[in-house]
Amino acid sequence: MSRFRLAALAAVLVTGVPLFALQDKPEAPNKEKPKESRTAYLRRIFEKDRASYGDACRAVLSVIKDEHSDADFAAVSGDLAGRGAVLADWGLQESSLLTKGTLAYMVCKALDIKGGVTMRLFGINRRYALRECVHLRLMAGGTTDEYVTGRELIDVITNALIYKEQGHTDSQYK
Repeated sequence: MSRFRLAALAAVLVTGVPLFALQDKPEAPNKEKPKESRTAYLRRIFEKDRASYGDACRAVLSVIKDEHSDADFAAVSGDLAGRGAVLADWGLQESSLLTKGTLAYMVCKALDIKGGVTMRLFGINRRYALRECVHLRLMAGGTTDEYVTGRELIDVITNALIYKEQGHTDSQYK
């Protein structure tokens, strides 16, 4: 054996650390999640059997701000609560399944939909918000406790964007 190999073997035996471990290591990759593009985000949502409350919060905030956000759930839900699009006392977690009533409420608040006589007299709630969204053709019919699929969430957000731009949902893009 050469002198170098003997010296390296002795160093390993004495210190217990391989010689190559003492060399400069490349930087460890950043452990933050890579930013997800809006297209990848929409595809991931589209393929879900059941949309979550966190998905709806991010989608509705993107309608309000006209930009996609990768912020954490606490920041997104806090922003929506500050804008009045969600109620702070709902106590829903990010992974909670999304119902049509909750989504309708969020969409009505985000688009500042005043509603009919009942909503104007008694205020907005999930039931009347769903009725108004069905009337405006933002959502398909159903009950307030039905779960929303990923595809339905994408359809509602698409209709909400069209409504925001045009004031109605009649569009050549549907």
